[in-house]
Amino acid sequence: MATKENLLIIIGKNVARIRKEKKLSQEALANLADIDRTYIGYIENAKYQVTVVKLQQIADALEVSLNELINEYVSHPEKIVVESPLSLEAKINSLLPGIREYQLLADQHGINDIFQDNGGKLLQILLITNLKILPGREGNDAVDENGNEYELKSVNIKLTKSFSTHHHMNPVIIGKYRKVTWIFAIYEGIELIEIYKLKPSQLEPYYKKWESKWSEDGNKDINNPKIPLSFVVENGELLYRRN
Repeated sequence: MATKENLLIIIGKNVARIRKEKKLSQEALANLADIDRTYIGYIENAKYQVTVVKLQQIADALEVSLNELINEYVSHPEKIVVESPLSLEAKINSLLPGIREYQLLADQHGINDIFQDNGGKLLQILLITNLKILPGREGNDAVDENGNEYELKSVNIKLTKSFSTHHHMNPVIIGKYRKVTWIFAIYEGIELIEIYKLKPSQLEPYYKKWESKWSEDGNKDINNPKIPLSFVVENGELLYRRN
């Protein structure tokens, strides 16, 4: 019986093989299957535990049966090669020099760990906006060369369409937010797409709404109210857009 890992590899190999036989790009297959293109890449590289529903969508798009995607391609002379843990460790070790360089750059900007609290993404935002981190402050606060403070937020649009704020929203936190400009960074996975800036006056409708809810709930802190991505894009000043 095939293990889960081997089955993912078999599916990935079959999807890639049949797609290429039909002269389809990953993007073309994604469009036919109504699936995000990045998922096709993840599936072909055995990095995504695809559901039966999505697998059937891919099979339909390739015009093959589900069995043709999940069974090993025995007529092919080459065997499926499963990377050993040692080879995967070697691959990780080969990436370490670049990761260490990125961390050294992060250290220079007050970010102690690029793998924690979106540190790697935060570094990108700081470099593009020319802001500096304020260590020890609550949240990802930053400051410009004139001493003006900023609230930094980011979102991965593959996961959600709104920005998180604070898990204990109350008048004290709202008062803090009213004093600073907000920077909103939009990511697709790990790829930075756009950065927007919104002034406190532009976010005032949300501050008022949160204050009202706090009062209506008996002075109870609000758990992480959201700011919609659509509001930021429609009202914010565009600072950066990926080419």
